Amino acid sequence: MPTLSEIFDKRKILLYQNENLDLDHYYQEPYQDENDEIKEMGKPFETDESKKIRTIDLDNEDRTYSGFSFFMDGSRRTYKIGDIVLERKKIFPVVAAQIRAGCTERDRQKKLHTHGFVHRKNLLLLSDKMNEVDFQEIRQRVLKTQMAQDLHLDIVKYYFDPVRDSVPVNAAIAKANSIMHDMEINILGQMVNSETLEPNHMLIVDGPLQFIRQDTGKSEFADMFYNVVGVSKSFDPMLPTSSKRKRGGTQIGAELLKLEYGQRTPVFLKENSRQRKYGCWYLRIRPKGGKLDMIITKSIS
Repeated sequence: MPTLSEIFDKRKILLYQNENLDLDHYYQEPYQDENDEIKEMGKPFETDESKKIRTIDLDNEDRTYSGFSFFMDGSRRTYKIGDIVLERKKIFPVVAAQIRAGCTERDRQKKLHTHGFVHRKNLLLLSDKMNEVDFQEIRQRVLKTQMAQDLHLDIVKYYFDPVRDSVPVNAAIAKANSIMHDMEINILGQMVNSETLEPNHMLIVDGPLQFIRQDTGKSEFADMFYNVVGVSKSFDPMLPTSSKRKRGGTQIGAELLKLEYGQRTPVFLKENSRQRKYGCWYLRIRPKGGKLDMIITKSIS
């Protein structure tokens, strides 16, 4: 069975293999709401238009009932396995990725089990700077190997934009992330089409409900999120609380410092680059001194 180096060498592309580098530990994980922007904060995006902090009595809250029956999450692991020289002088990483996505269901007896099946993909990510002939030849040769067949491996391109991505490996990680989100949207679509979700049996998604790359721009895409809430534990405290970027403007981190245990902010209006509107609020779920808060976002339109 030919090695990866031999397969690349057939196309006169040098592959410098090194020790596998776990990119998920080497590079800092971005905030889950990275690139979000709060367009408005002057008027709360909920029926109660008060700008005051809301207090929830968590100690006396009725925990016997929950409107949430499903939890969906994705998992991504990325590893740099080597570098290739393209355009005769530029080095681009070769990245392997393991991607999984699945959904957990809590039944009427409050027992947890897998809903549907876990979606799995293994990928080899190559730079888009490789010409199409070389890419297709390498792809076909790799897919014919026993290793690729055993791993159900696919070979895809990642697109490096120096303006958006600081280094090429970030572009590879972003591509793997996007494919993971594709899998999550497929799971959500199946649940919506089968009428699994309803107001008393809602779905929690780990992370914000952005899915910008998967957004078709059609109203049907937003309709999928009627009974879905996103929960994020990692968010950017430097996010401005208004689209008016005045000197000395308030950042969301300053607002969160005011929250005590069991308190939440009003629901803010957020809008992404696809003009989708979201309701978003921050809740402190532990006393100060412990782990911080949670951001919850819900798709509106």
